[in-house]
Amino acid sequence: MSYVDLNNVKDVLNRQGKKGVRIMLDLHRLVSARAPELRQHQEVCFWQDSVLLLAPVDPTEISYTKVMSEVRVLKDAIHERYPCHAVCVKGQSFPPPASQTPSGRPRVIYLSASSLAFSNCFDIESRLKKHKADWYIDSRITSKIQTRAPDCCSTGVPLLPRNVSPRDIHVFWGSFL
Repeated sequence: MSYVDLNNVKDVLNRQGKKGVRIMLDLHRLVSARAPELRQHQEVCFWQDSVLLLAPVDPTEISYTKVMSEVRVLKDAIHERYPCHAVCVKGQSFPPPASQTPSGRPRVIYLSASSLAFSNCFDIESRLKKHKADWYIDSRITSKIQTRAPDCCSTGVPLLPRNVSPRDIHVFWGSFL
């Protein structure tokens, strides 16, 4: 799962109001236009100043490489317009609910992304945002892809579920390649 978030949009909203809203709407248009290119991803979700990407991977290096390549291309496209950062964490998706809500109001949207992985992205962002980096990548992902040496490694970051060993998060300024 990958989470891309624009930097400092809240500051722009507080200082310049409508400009912040225009930035978010532009992000939505950009992600909508680029989503068909994300062939490895099952879900592309966006709201306000954030994007959630969900892609299944198998244990092979090529599977992880293809997914991370797509995340990098989308993040780079976003970053060309607005500074942003990405948090990438390995997790499991939840199966869809057994029954679907009948059509009509309200619209029901089910996110397959694990709430644990989603929460872990926010935990990583909160714990490591002081680095003001471009990438925060779970070592369970970096161990499967070729990257340059990380600029920083935060060891022992406790993530959900809490009964598993804390994880190392590799921090990169600029590209992780």
